[in-house]
Amino acid sequence: MSFRSFAASVLLITGIAQAGAARGVRSNKIDEPKRAEPVSVGEGAPDFTLEDMQGNQVTLSAAKGKAPTVLVFYRGYWCPFCAHQLSELRSLLKANEPVRFLAISVDDHEKTKQLMEKIAADGNGPVNYTMLSDPGHKIIDAYGLHDPAYDGKRFDGIPNPAVYVIDKNGSVAWAKVESDYKVRPSNADIRAALESLN
Repeated sequence: MSFRSFAASVLLITGIAQAGAARGVRSNKIDEPKRAEPVSVGEGAPDFTLEDMQGNQVTLSAAKGKAPTVLVFYRGYWCPFCAHQLSELRSLLKANEPVRFLAISVDDHEKTKQLMEKIAADGNGPVNYTMLSDPGHKIIDAYGLHDPAYDGKRFDGIPNPAVYVIDKNGSVAWAKVESDYKVRPSNADIRAALESLN
């Protein structure tokens, strides 16, 4: 190969790489979940900032040193088991209890609002906790909850259902990650975990 043809090949390869970068093409390694295993008890809860339904930025660590957090990951607006769980969770906390409650899915704001309206339509009150949208499933991936069974399908990036109780210091005090999407922890289980923090 002559120097001229070698130089032309290098320029061609460089140009293809730059064009790919300009289009946001990323390697498969970057797209892999950040954690292969779910975050577990005793670990620091990965921090994040996500948008609530009113467009406010909600940061997990904002509660550090102030209050424990219940963090729920659910599959999506289309999942009847999630709707049932989220409906039941309205009665989890006592009035004025100093506990932060956040629920996360890949759903966009519009789908989440539809789910909230569906839950409230049962006459037992509105959703009384904060619903957050993680459409790029970055937080789901950071917690090691990504369910690969749905990759490349309509619901790409959804999590295995999970509930975390995070103490005031930002550590995971209790965790329940379900491989069977039909199974969810009871309110009594979560309450016992909260009460064990005192």
